[in-house]
Amino acid sequence: MVLAETGRRTAPPVERWSPPLDSEGLARIASLLRQVKPLEAIVDDVGDLLGDQDPCENEFGEIAERLRSDLLRLVAIANAAGDRDAQVCRLLQRAHTLRSEALPAVSRQALGHLRRMAGLVNDLMERLVETNIVKEVA
Repeated sequence: MVLAETGRRTAPPVERWSPPLDSEGLARIASLLRQVKPLEAIVDDVGDLLGDQDPCENEFGEIAERLRSDLLRLVAIANAAGDRDAQVCRLLQRAHTLRSEALPAVSRQALGHLRRMAGLVNDLMERLVETNIVKEVA
């Protein structure tokens, strides 16, 4: 834009910037981020099952829910990254199958089911690290 009287150029008027979220929206997002389970906690869940000592039978239900949640989180990460690695795809199919299975009522069968879920969580986490979807977790 050129002013006729002075011949000087001026910039067109700029709209005032406003943040995409208000303080309530930012607080909601911050709260949701605080609730996200760190990947290190997922590794701990796997260690609880695949370690030297079997968990108590009365903890099986809680452990199953944690592992289902861990699988869901890793599946979401892989899907969000658009990972098309054949091994990741196979692991995602196994995750869907295992997550949908009920925890067996018999103690030994339930423990075996939990170990399969923990092994799958571990395998999926390792493959996501190998394909550079997540950073290595100690």
